[in-house]
Order: sequence, then C-alpha cells, then structure tokens
Amino acid sequence: MITTTEALAEAVRAAKEAGAVGIDTEFIWDRTYYPTLGLVQIGYPDGRCVLVDAPEIEDWSPFADLMSDESVVKILHDAQQDLTILYRACGGYPKNIFDTQRSAGFAGLSSTISLSELLRTLQKVRLDKSETRSNWLARPLTDAQIEYAEDDVRYSTRLMVKIMERAEKLGRKEWILDEMKMYEVESLYGESDPDAEMPRVRGSGSLTNQQRNIMRALGSWRETKARQRNLPRNFILSDDAIVSLIKRPPESPNDIRPMKGLSDRALERNRKHLWAAIERGRSGDLPDLPNGRHNGSAPDDGYEARVDLSLAFIKGTCLAAKIDPALIGNRAEVTALVLEADNATAERHRLLRGWRGEFCGNHLLSILQGNGSITINSETKLPEFHD
Repeated sequence: MITTTEALAEAVRAAKEAGAVGIDTEFIWDRTYYPTLGLVQIGYPDGRCVLVDAPEIEDWSPFADLMSDESVVKILHDAQQDLTILYRACGGYPKNIFDTQRSAGFAGLSSTISLSELLRTLQKVRLDKSETRSNWLARPLTDAQIEYAEDDVRYSTRLMVKIMERAEKLGRKEWILDEMKMYEVESLYGESDPDAEMPRVRGSGSLTNQQRNIMRALGSWRETKARQRNLPRNFILSDDAIVSLIKRPPESPNDIRPMKGLSDRALERNRKHLWAAIERGRSGDLPDLPNGRHNGSAPDDGYEARVDLSLAFIKGTCLAAKIDPALIGNRAEVTALVLEADNATAERHRLLRGWRGEFCGNHLLSILQGNGSITINSETKLPEFHD
C-alpha cells in the first residue's frame, strides 16, 4: 500500500518506464455528493500491481503528471466515472486514455460489457466480484479486498492488446484511437452549470411551462447547495418536496410548510432560498436549455418515420460491420440530424464527425437529403446504403 507522495512518485516513474498501465479506483458513494476515494490501483504490463491508499496521500501531483502524460497509455474500464473522480483528486487532465469497455464495441462485442465478462471472453480469466460493495475506507484491507482490487488492473495491458488485435483485423484500429480522444476534452471534467440542466425529479409527471421553470429553479438551488455541503441532493431537498412545491406553489414564504423531505429545521434554514427559487421560476428568469432549439425546419408529420428509418439503417450497418450500434449515437442525436438535414454540419452533429461520419453518418445524411437510398442486402438481410 502506497501511503506517501514519495512512494507514489516512484510508482509513477515505473509507469512511465512501462509505457502503459491499468488504472482503477475504489470509492464510497452513499452519503456524499462527491464520491470519497478510497483506493487507486495501478497495474503494470508484467502483472505487478500497486495500491495507493488515497486518504493518506496529501500531494497528488505525481499522479496528475501521469494522467496528463501523453506518452503513457492509461487503461481503464468504463473510464468516464473513474477519470472524473481522479481529476477531482489530482487535477491532471487525462491524456492517452484507452477504455477497454468502449473499445470492445469496435471489436464485435458490446460497448457496455462488464470487465469480468470481457476478461472471460478474451482472456479466459474469471474474476471474483464478491468484494464489489466493500468498505474501501476501512483499514486494514482484507486479503480478499486486495486481490479483488489488483485483479481489476492486473490484466489491463494484455486486454488492450487483445482488443486492438481484433479491431485491427476488422479495420477498426484507427477508429478506436479516434474515439479515445473523447476523454481528452477538458470540459468533461468541470462542474456543469445547474441552471443549464433540467433536474431529474421522480414523480414530476406532466407539467405546465411555469411548473417546469419552478422545478428548474428549485433543482438548480438544490444542486448548488448539495455541492457546497457535499451531501446527496435528496438530503438537501427531496424529489417529493420539489413535486409538492411545484404542484401547489406557495403564495408567500410563510406558506411553505414542513413536508416529506423538508424537515422543520431544514425549512427554517432555507425558507428564503426556497422562496427565491420559486419566485425565480415564476418569473421565467432562467437561461435556455442547451440543445433546446435546432437550426432546421419545424417537426413535420413524417419526421418520426425518418428517425425510425435512420435508426434502422444505423443498426443494420453496425450489425454488418460488427460494431455496437450504441457507439454511433442515441435517438436524440439522430432526431437532431433528421430535423437539420438540409443544413447539417459536422460542427453541430457528432454523427458527421471522424469515424462516425466515415462509417455511416455521411451516408445517412445523403439519405435524409434524398441523394441516396436504402436497400436490403439479399445475403445479409440487412439494410445498406446505395448512391
């Protein structure tokens, strides 16, 4: 267990010499807004592993240097959450990331495959996942916890090599490298603007425009407060309380009463803030939501049929090429392209950029513009593009 910055620096030096290492984290996330980091694992190509005792490390600068080093491949599985946690801990923007889960989608497997399933499929290795919900802040760690943590990075390098071998046979190696650049976008690691998000509130159902605005204002206040106090959102204000306040909005601050998810103590502490948020929602003093508008014509009676046709074309093209369709884009992205087909650009639409555009996005745009057609391949029975 690495407990000092000096030992961490030595582990980083060894990682740089190796040129590629597996990285994983173990954390606790139940009574806080931000995950509490308990352990960081580093796995070397020779199978050796080191564990970093995260609560003991005061200076993370060596690890920040590793994460930002473009010459060292950092191999993670389902990388985004771990990268966000690590950025919060050490501050180094990730460079040269390889996500074994996402890259598997280019190699004839699912892009949401679990690590244990991926290792079983490609390496004939079976992981013991009995420690998944362990307390990673308890010390000392048990032998079972240590073995579990090491196994998550022990095979990383070999797994990456195996995936890339399969991808190269399919002509997808460069596409994977292109896709991995997504993790180098620095905006992924900053705090989002609560005003620019529609909060997820269970039980909100169908709302009027004013009710939606009140929900947005209350959700924005709750999000900001949760971050400041590092508490779960519902510890600040429950979904039930938000629904009550938007469905039966008070007429004055004193009309706000204690309710489920809003105790007397919390109410007295936050009454003026809740009222200010409700008033803000009533006035509509909120910015437009991102992607709330498109540059195309208004939706017509046939646009949903074009969306369904586009999704069928994408799925057929992916099945024929052994690429997971989930990698291409979701229904919302396809819908946006359908509605803006007459003036769509790669700058606005991910489906037209990089490997996606080369693979199927540009063909899809031609179809939507009436310059191409879809037929069924008599052998594969799948839809395909024709000029």
